[in-house]
Amino acid sequence: MIALAIFALPICIADVKYHRIPNIYLTWMFYITAIERIFIGTTSINTFFSASIVLLTLYGVAGIGMGDVKLVLLICLTLDFQVIVHFWIFICAIFACASIMVLLEFLLSGRIRREIALAPAIFMATALYLGARISGFLQEYAHALVNSW
Repeated sequence: MIALAIFALPICIADVKYHRIPNIYLTWMFYITAIERIFIGTTSINTFFSASIVLLTLYGVAGIGMGDVKLVLLICLTLDFQVIVHFWIFICAIFACASIMVLLEFLLSGRIRREIALAPAIFMATALYLGARISGFLQEYAHALVNSW
């Protein structure tokens, strides 16, 4: 979690400005995350490998950048998803945040760019996921909302 807090702003700035995520940030983020995982432990390596396959498929099919793939994999390693459903919720949150960013840009500038900086959406989705994960009220609300249909 420390790596997310340290590198979120520099990665977002670099992605918005240059549409590239520098590997030096990702490398240091990996080192800090690896140290955390050594001391805390990991619960599901199978989920991490499944996430790798899904993200590489998105890289090939949807055209997201390799820096974004590496960033999401590092966040998956940091958050240590226990089941694949948590990963899919995280991916849906990323696409929801990216959609909101594209909509806001369209409303403000009147055009849609061909490529967007996905790092801010990734970090917003991470904050949403962490907020929903630790909040019992949000989980109860989501459960009631789903069961009301």
